[in-house]
Amino acid sequence: MEDLNQPALAPSAEDSSLSASPSQYDDYLRRYELLLEFKHLNSGKNCPPGIYLKPSPDNVNEWHGVVFIHRGYYKEGVFKFIIQIPRTYPHDPPAVLFLTDMFHPLIGRDGYFNLAQQFPQWRPRRDYICHILHYIKNSFRESVLTSLQEHSCRNPEAYKMLHNERGVFAKLAAQCAQISVSQDIIFDNDDMSHIHFSPLTDEQFEDIKAQMILSVAKS
Repeated sequence: MEDLNQPALAPSAEDSSLSASPSQYDDYLRRYELLLEFKHLNSGKNCPPGIYLKPSPDNVNEWHGVVFIHRGYYKEGVFKFIIQIPRTYPHDPPAVLFLTDMFHPLIGRDGYFNLAQQFPQWRPRRDYICHILHYIKNSFRESVLTSLQEHSCRNPEAYKMLHNERGVFAKLAAQCAQISVSQDIIFDNDDMSHIHFSPLTDEQFEDIKAQMILSVAKS
C-alpha cells in the first residue's frame, strides 16, 4: 500500500524531456498552421490557375512554386519561384524569390519580387499566401504592369522601358518567356527548386495522346 506520508518524487530528467517546452509547442503549432494553410490552397479558388506549389520536404518555411503564363507579354513562359516564410509569419509577410532569370519591373537582379504595391501594409490574419499567389499571377497582366508605381519596382529599367519603349519591352519579355522553356533551363534540375521537369519519352507521349483521343471521343 502506498505511504501517503512519503514526499512526492521529483520527475527524472528523462520524464522532463517528454514534455514539450513552450517554444517547441509554438513551433509545432506554427508548422500545423502552415500545413493547414497549404491544404486550403487546394480547395476552391484559393490557388490561382496556372500556379503549382509544394512545400520543401526539408523545410516547411519554403514553398516551391511554378507559374505558367498563357497570355500577354510573357506568354508561354514557365517561371520557378520560392515562397520564403519567416518565423514571424503571419505577423510579417513572406518573401518571393524567382529562380528563373526575369526581366520584369517588380523583380530585381537578385530575383526578389516586390510585394509593396499590393501589400503596402501587411495585415496579419487577413493577408495570406494565397493572396500573394494571386498577385504573382496578376503581375504578368498588362493592366497590372501599366498600373505599377516606379517606387515599387525593383527593376527601374524594365519599368521605364514599359512606359517609354513598349515595343522593346514586349520583345524582351517574350525573350524571357522563350528562354524559360528552353531545354537547358526547363530541364535543369540542379537549381534550388524542388519542382522538376523531365522530357517525355516516345512511349509516354503516345500514352498521353491516346488518353486525350479517348477523352474527346467520350465527350
